[in-house]
Amino acid sequence: MRATSKDFVVEEDHDDSASEAESAGESSAGSYSEDESVQSEASADHPAARGGKTAILASDPANEAFFAGGNVARLSDNDQTIDANEYEKAMSDELPVVSKTLDYEEAQAGWKESAVTDNNGEYIPFWSSRKQFLSNIEFLGPGMGLYFRMLRNFALYFFLMSIPVGCVIAHYMYLYYNPDSDLDDESMDALARVTTGVTASTSQDDTIGGWDVRKVMLAVVGLDALSMLCFLIMVAHLKRKQEEYVEKNDDAVTSLPDYSVWVWGIPTDATEGEVKEHFSQYGEIWDCVVVKDIGKVMGARITRANLINTLITMKIQCSGRKNKGYKIDKQQKAIAKQKEKIIKQTKKIDDKLQEGFTSVCAFITYNNPESRANCVDEYASPGWSCCPNEKLKLRGEHVLKVKPAPEASDLIWENVLRPNFATKAMRKATSMLMIFILLIAAIGVIVYAKDTLSKSPPAVSCPNTVYDATTNPAPMLNCKAIWDLASEDAINNATSETRRSVDMFISNVKDYEKCGDFIVKADWARPMDSSAYGAYTAPATGSAWDGGFLPNSQADECAALTCKQCYCTTAVSLANLGDLMNAYFDSGAADKAFCKPIFDQIFQEASVMVGTIAMTTITNMVLMNSAAFFSEFERHKTLSATEAMAATYTFGALIVNQMIVPIIIYSFIEFLEGFPVLFQGTFSDFEAEWYNKVMVMIMGTAVTNIIAFPLGAAAPNIVAWVKRKLTGCMAHSQKVLNEMYQPADFSLAKRYGQALCALYYTIILSACAPPLLVAAFFLFIIVFFVDKMILLKFSKRPPMYDHKLNEMFLNMAPFAAWFHLAIATWAFGYYEIPSYTIGLPSIAGTGIDANAVSSQSANADDSNVDYSGAPAQFDFMARLKRLNALVPFLFFVVLTVSLFLAKLVDKLLKPICGAIFGNKGPEKIDEVPPFDQLIMPGQVGYEDPVPEGELNNKLSGLRSYRIEDNPKYAKLFPEVIGGESGRRETPAKAPKTQNMA
Repeated sequence: MRATSKDFVVEEDHDDSASEAESAGESSAGSYSEDESVQSEASADHPAARGGKTAILASDPANEAFFAGGNVARLSDNDQTIDANEYEKAMSDELPVVSKTLDYEEAQAGWKESAVTDNNGEYIPFWSSRKQFLSNIEFLGPGMGLYFRMLRNFALYFFLMSIPVGCVIAHYMYLYYNPDSDLDDESMDALARVTTGVTASTSQDDTIGGWDVRKVMLAVVGLDALSMLCFLIMVAHLKRKQEEYVEKNDDAVTSLPDYSVWVWGIPTDATEGEVKEHFSQYGEIWDCVVVKDIGKVMGARITRANLINTLITMKIQCSGRKNKGYKIDKQQKAIAKQKEKIIKQTKKIDDKLQEGFTSVCAFITYNNPESRANCVDEYASPGWSCCPNEKLKLRGEHVLKVKPAPEASDLIWENVLRPNFATKAMRKATSMLMIFILLIAAIGVIVYAKDTLSKSPPAVSCPNTVYDATTNPAPMLNCKAIWDLASEDAINNATSETRRSVDMFISNVKDYEKCGDFIVKADWARPMDSSAYGAYTAPATGSAWDGGFLPNSQADECAALTCKQCYCTTAVSLANLGDLMNAYFDSGAADKAFCKPIFDQIFQEASVMVGTIAMTTITNMVLMNSAAFFSEFERHKTLSATEAMAATYTFGALIVNQMIVPIIIYSFIEFLEGFPVLFQGTFSDFEAEWYNKVMVMIMGTAVTNIIAFPLGAAAPNIVAWVKRKLTGCMAHSQKVLNEMYQPADFSLAKRYGQALCALYYTIILSACAPPLLVAAFFLFIIVFFVDKMILLKFSKRPPMYDHKLNEMFLNMAPFAAWFHLAIATWAFGYYEIPSYTIGLPSIAGTGIDANAVSSQSANADDSNVDYSGAPAQFDFMARLKRLNALVPFLFFVVLTVSLFLAKLVDKLLKPICGAIFGNKGPEKIDEVPPFDQLIMPGQVGYEDPVPEGELNNKLSGLRSYRIEDNPKYAKLFPEVIGGESGRRETPAKAPKTQNMA
C-alpha cells in the first residue's frame, strides 16, 4: 500500500535527476503509470550513488537479456510499496508534514476496494441464500465454489448418517443404563458409554426389546458397512460433478494456459529468438518469454522494500512527536541507523546483480490453441523419453520437456530456478524434521498422560463384587466377606483394623497394570474364597510384608485395591460433582484420609485428560500456522503447488497429532516389546479400557475441534475488527489507519487440511465411536457459515483458486474408508464383543474363561493363568471367524483391490506405457478464438456481454508471462515498464482484474 499524501508531504521540491532505476525500483516497489519516467537514486548527493553502480535500464540493448525473462520479486499483498519520488523523500533529511485529521472514508474505501464484492462493486450479503451465495462467488474462481460445496455436501452426508447412528447410540446407552446392566460409573467413562466399548464390557445377552445382542451387533456392522458404501458413492459423485463444473468453467473462461506451454531443459545461454524459432514449427507464436534465474536476488529486494516502509513509518512518528513539542533526538538516531541498513542492503543487491543471470525455462504462447495442442502432442509422442526425435532437440542436442503452462499469476518467479534435487531434498527433509520437532511436545504430553493413567486401578464393575442372593449369588470376589470396610466405617475411622490391613495390601501392589490380569470385561475373574482368608491377619505396622494370604501371587493385593476403590466410590456418588468435591476436601483430614488416594486419582485422571485435549488443540493451532511457512520454505514454483503442499502438511500434522500419536503410544505390540516409546502402551487390543482412555481422548479433541477450528480461523479477524473500533481513532497517521483497514487473506490450504483431518478421524474411527459422525456434522456446518462470514465480512479478494485442492481432497477421501474398514474388522472382531461365529459355537461373548476358573482353586498360590480366554494378539483367523469382523473384511478386500489396483495403473503402469506407446489420445483443444482476436482487460468492449453462440473473446487473468503484465512484480521493478523487452502490439498496462491461482 502506498504511503498516503495526507501523511507524507515535504515542503520543498526535489530535482527529477536521473537515478539508478534498478535501485530505485527494487527498494521502492512503487506503483507507476505508463507515462511516468524512472526516477534516479544515483545522484551525486545520494548515498546509493557512492557504490559507483551505473543504471540498469530496460531501454539499454545490453540489458535486454536481463529483462527478457520477466523475472521479478514476489510481493504479498501485505507488503508496503512506494514509488521513486517517495523513495527520495524517505531517504532525505526532511520530515513529512503530518495531517491532524484522519480520513476514515479513505480507509474504508481502501477496504472496499480490496474486499470481496459482487460484479457491481457492492458487498455480498451474509444472509443470502445458499444458492445465491454460491452464484455470487463464482467470479472468484472454481476453487472457492468447490470448497463451499464440499463443506455443504459432507455436512449433509454426516447429517443423514447421524439418523441410523442414533439407533446405534441408543443400543449402546441401553446396555449401560438399563436396570439390569452390570456396568456402572466406575467401569465406563461418560463419553465411553456411547462407544462400541460398551459391548466389550458388558456380559448382557439381550438389548432393547429383548433382542439378541448378537443380532443387534450384526445389524450395527451392516449399518457401518452401508455408511461406507454411501460415502464412497458420494465421493465418486462429487468427483463427477467437479469434472462437469471445471469443464463448464474452463469453457466459459479464456486465459493464457489455453494458448501456452512451459518448456524446461533449455541451455543456460538460450535466447528468446532461438527458442521462438524452434517452436514456431508448430504454428504462429504470439509471445516467447525466456525466464532468467533472477530469483537469487529477490530476497534482498523484498527485504529492502520492507526496510524502506519501516523508515517511512519512523519518519511519520518522528514528525508527530515534533509537532507535539517532544524531543526527537533518539528518533533521528534510529532513522539514521535505518538508512544505513537500507544502504547496506542496496550494496548487497548491487553485488548480486554483478554476478549475471542464466536462462532457466521458457513460456511459449501460440496465437492458436491448435498450435499449442500440436506442440504438446509432438513432445508426448511414443518413445520420446528414451529415443527422442532429433528435430525436437534444441540446437540438435538439448532434450526439452514440454508441459501445460500454469496461470501467469500462479507463478512464484523468485522460485523459478533450475532444478537442484539435492537442495530440494534438503528443504523437504528440513520441513518434515521441523514439523516432527513441533509434534514432540504433543508426543511428550501423551506419554505423560499414558504413564499417569497406567498408575490408576483397572476399571471394575463394583456391583459384581457384592453378594446378592438373586442377581449375584456367587461373586468371584466378595469384598465384604474379606474386608468389611463399611461395617467399620473405614472412611471416617482411623483406628479400623480392616482399613489398616487394606492399606498394607495396596502398598505392596507391584504393578497396577498387572492387576488387569485378574479382570475380564470389568468383572473380577480370579476366584477368591473368603472363608479361607478370614483367619489371615496382616503384619503389624512397620513389619516386613509376608506376601498376604497368597504369598506367590498379586491377586490378594489387587483384590484389596479393587475393594477399596469400590468402597470409596460407592460411599460418594461420582455423578454428583458437589458431593465428590466435598468428599475430596474432607479427605484432607488425617482421620478421613483413607479414600484420598482414590479421589486424588479421579481428579488427576480428569485433569490429565482435559490437559491432553487442550495441549492437542493448541498443538493443532501451531502446526496449522507452521504448515504454510514450511510449504513456502520448500520454494515451489507455483502458488498452487505451495498451497497444495501446505494443505498436505496441515492434514498430515493434524492427523498424526490428534489420532495416530495417541493410538501408537497407548498400544502394546508383543513382538515389539522393549522398543523405545512407541507401541509400549497398556492395551494390546480394543478392550474396554482402551475406549475409556484412548477413544475418550480422541472424542474429546474432536468435540473441541467443533469450536477450535472455526474459532481459530475467525479469532484474528475478530481481534482486528475490535482493534479498529477501539484504537482507530488513536491512529497517529493516515498511513497507520489505512493499514488497519486492510482485509485479511483467505487461504484455502489450511482450511482443506483441517477438513481432511476431520474427515479422516471421523470416518476411520466411526466404527468405534459413532458419535464422531454427529460431531463432524456440526463441525462442517459451523465451518461453512463461519468461513462464509470471514470471506464476505473480513477478507480481501482471494486469488482465483483452481480445482486442484478439491481434487486432492476427493482423491484422498476413499482411503479414509479403506482405513475405516480395516479398523472395523479389528474392532468388531474383538473376542469380547457378542457375535455369531463361523466354524465355532455361536456365542454371545467370550467373557471369563470358565475352564481357567475351574482349574484354578481359590487358595492356589500360582496366579499365572489367563482368565480371559483371549486369542493371540495377531490371530487373524480367530477374528475372521466372527461374523462381525467378516462383513467389513470382505468389503475391505474389494475396496483394496479397486483402490490400489487403480493407483498402481495410474502411478506405475500408465507412465511406463506413456513412455513406450505415447499418451492416451491427443491433447484437448480449447474452443477459444485466436489470441490476436482477444479483448484484453481494460480495453473497449471488455465489459460487454458475449453474444450467444459466439466464442468468449475476453481474456481473463494476466495477458502474458512478462513482468510488466503482473501488477505485483511490476511494482517492484518499475524500470521495465515501457522497456523494449516486451515488444507486442497490445499495451503493457497491468490489468485490474483479480489474479488467478
